[in-house]
Amino acid sequence: MDRVRSSLAVVTAALLLVAGLYLLHLTGGWGALAVTAAVVALLSAWAWHRHHERDAALPRDRRMRHELWGVTRRVLLVLAVWNGFTFVHYVGHDNGDTVSQRAATWGRDHGFGGVIDYLETKAYSTPPSKTPAKSLTLDVPSTTEAPVVTALPGDTTPSTTAPVGIPQPPAAIAPLISPALPGEGQWVPIARAGGHDTMWATALRPLPEAGGVQATMVLVDQTSLRVGLFNGAEEPGGTWMRGSKVPPELQPALIATMNGGFRFEHIKGGYMTEGVVVKPLKPGDATLGVTRAGKLVLGKLGRDIQDDGSWLSLRQNLELIVDNGQSNVAQGITDGVWWGADFGNKVYVQRSAVCTLKDGRLAYLLVGMVDANQLAQALINVGCTMAMQLDINGTWPAFLTYALGPDGHVVPHFVDQRMGGNPRRYLTGSTKEFFAFFATAGVPPQSVLDR
Repeated sequence: MDRVRSSLAVVTAALLLVAGLYLLHLTGGWGALAVTAAVVALLSAWAWHRHHERDAALPRDRRMRHELWGVTRRVLLVLAVWNGFTFVHYVGHDNGDTVSQRAATWGRDHGFGGVIDYLETKAYSTPPSKTPAKSLTLDVPSTTEAPVVTALPGDTTPSTTAPVGIPQPPAAIAPLISPALPGEGQWVPIARAGGHDTMWATALRPLPEAGGVQATMVLVDQTSLRVGLFNGAEEPGGTWMRGSKVPPELQPALIATMNGGFRFEHIKGGYMTEGVVVKPLKPGDATLGVTRAGKLVLGKLGRDIQDDGSWLSLRQNLELIVDNGQSNVAQGITDGVWWGADFGNKVYVQRSAVCTLKDGRLAYLLVGMVDANQLAQALINVGCTMAMQLDINGTWPAFLTYALGPDGHVVPHFVDQRMGGNPRRYLTGSTKEFFAFFATAGVPPQSVLDR
């Protein structure tokens, strides 16, 4: 019996040692293993110096077992200290993301992406309620708060009769659930540029069969706007002219910002900006492109958008989730698309998307809590003819408008009550890439938007 217990102890110690070394390599690479080897060697030498006379009196098999357990404990100690320090250091630093987002990002960056994906499938497995929601989540500041209209040099008050060529507000969207809630489907102007309204927002319940789902929608008219893709400090990382925040010289012209797409390991498509291909582009994938004139274009690479070197930026994210007014979710799954690290489409989270409407203008949407099929149907129901899913889950989806405060600094505002995190993250530094919209007349010549 003693021999069995001894063998079990040796096997347990060996398994724990292998597991500890594996996790060290997973979370810290070869550098972590090298540091571990040095620390374990020093601690083992210190332990031998203190206890070698006592250990020498032990039977040989017991002494070897004792030494094996000693090495195992030291490896596990280094594992705990190494990862504890990096976790606290990363999560404890406010980088604009929420604590839960920082914890998830640390996990993904340290080899636990599969674990995070699995936990999310369990945490977000509850379908939305069929009972119609009793309120909407659109959040437009009142006139007593910081003005949502961006005041820019040269702006003029629009006349009651809009001149020819001035962007017109979209037609109201007929509510899909009766009775309609106050303001449902009605558009509210939320930003101005060039002396006229340039963005409108509305909220509605887009799925009659799942009345608990709520959507906030922003329509963007780019007539007097310029767009730029800014590069996150971690995604894609590196040094850029358009870095992780809107520079001070562009902030007076800033109208709005919106989130980008998935982390790179979750997509097959690519990312190109400032003449650099960060990740190779994939023909056939959904693509948001920024032209040299600063306009944002949505399309399918190789069909609607050609990779001909004429673009300032190209950002891909999965395949088109809606194309020609039809859902592309099933085809995407056949092609190997995971619409949200979900092994299919049954994860119900907040999902963002950008789409093209029948009049050719772009719209941004936040819809939740939905799976991919429900997102596609919601997009179709509100009039999207082509759509690309953007980032999902938690407060990664974010659309903000900006107003000039009394002190001359820009004041950010989320357009939906469900959006969160640091509202100034696109002004002080974002971990992930984002798109920013500017009033053309307020952009200084030869700015970073030209790069």
